[in-house]
Amino acid sequence: MDEFSTLEVMLVDNEDLVRRGIRQAIGEAPDITVVADTRVGEEALRMAELRRPQVVLVDAECEFIRKLAQLSETAVPGVGPGVIVLTSNALDSHLLGSLKAGARGFLLKSASQDELISAVRAVAEGAAFLCPTMTRRLIDRFEILPPPHERSHAVALASLSGRETQVLRGIAMGRSNQEIAHDLHVTLATVKSHVSRILAKLELPNRMHAALMAQRSGLAHLPQPPRAKQAAAAPCPPAARPEPAVRRAW
Repeated sequence: MDEFSTLEVMLVDNEDLVRRGIRQAIGEAPDITVVADTRVGEEALRMAELRRPQVVLVDAECEFIRKLAQLSETAVPGVGPGVIVLTSNALDSHLLGSLKAGARGFLLKSASQDELISAVRAVAEGAAFLCPTMTRRLIDRFEILPPPHERSHAVALASLSGRETQVLRGIAMGRSNQEIAHDLHVTLATVKSHVSRILAKLELPNRMHAALMAQRSGLAHLPQPPRAKQAAAAPCPPAARPEPAVRRAW
């Protein structure tokens, strides 16, 4: 996505205050625009079909999520909405039902503003995004990865270059290609090329499986590269030590 394009997002929630809060939170991102917001129902489906947003944030039952996701089947390729479930329902059954219904993202309403914006960007790019809490539950409960072809995760990950490992760490942390490119000071095309090679080397079908393998292997929690560690270890006089960053939540 080029620097001049804007992601169009639609909000669907029965609570007016919730929609207002979400609109305010993601409205601070320069590349995201809320084009519509409404309550759950047939009007929401008609609005989504008319406006064709790239992403729909919704809190609804799985049947409604399925209808939203199906709009992409009749849309121009690449124009159908990517559905992100944003809910206070943290039950495993709701997570699994939402994914089966076609959702590509799942966030709890306790998520931070940064997580919300990252999820919108990731799903708009065609990736998937699960909040860390639900990702861990999914990993602990189910064997999602395909057969490893007699190779352990450690052996498979060892086949990656240093840069590919950094990209995979970003994927495991739920970051979009655009965010990874910014972090590593490379182009978006370079990141996409790394992702393709990662999937080929690890013999995995898609980005979601790569993220799960990396999470299982603890890659997301490994120390940062040496340059980042040295910067973090640089002495700082007590009087000049910066105040802890406040994590904004909406």
